[in-house]
Amino acid sequence: MAAPSVKTPKGGSSLVLMIGLSLLMVFLVLGGIGGAGFWLVKSGRVTLPGGVPAVQAAAKAEPVKTRLMALNPLLVNLADEGGAGYLRVEIVVRVVDAPAASGKEEKAAEKGKTAVNEDEVVMRDAALGVLSRETSDTLLAPEGKSQLKDSLRKAFGASASNVKVVDVMFTEFLVQR
Repeated sequence: MAAPSVKTPKGGSSLVLMIGLSLLMVFLVLGGIGGAGFWLVKSGRVTLPGGVPAVQAAAKAEPVKTRLMALNPLLVNLADEGGAGYLRVEIVVRVVDAPAASGKEEKAAEKGKTAVNEDEVVMRDAALGVLSRETSDTLLAPEGKSQLKDSLRKAFGASASNVKVVDVMFTEFLVQR
């Protein structure tokens, strides 16, 4: 038995061709719009609602320049009972590098005098205040030094507001009971 033949209406193949071409045009237009949008965002000409893309933010961010500031050795009586305990400590502080100095150091050097670093004096005073409230037991505890570093960082931030402290390090740490 022969399969019945199905007759397509006149122009039926052209209808399929028109639908196929229309879909192709839609995909080409959407692809072009998507490609243009991607290029605009990637080039930085258009930002996404969430802000600057992470790739661009990382590329534009400059590394922070820091320097080390060594405070002269400190010898402090601790808050132990009887007042017999003391601490000898050398502190080095990593600070964000400030813009060029106003020239006070050069002027003092020309006159043969040594310039006083105001930031160092203020930071030494803050360190003495924090250290003199500590006891030898708290300093010798396993987390004593890290807690002391946090306390010093907070004190430096409160007293020397023009200095941004990044890290506090001990180069010498001697507790005597």
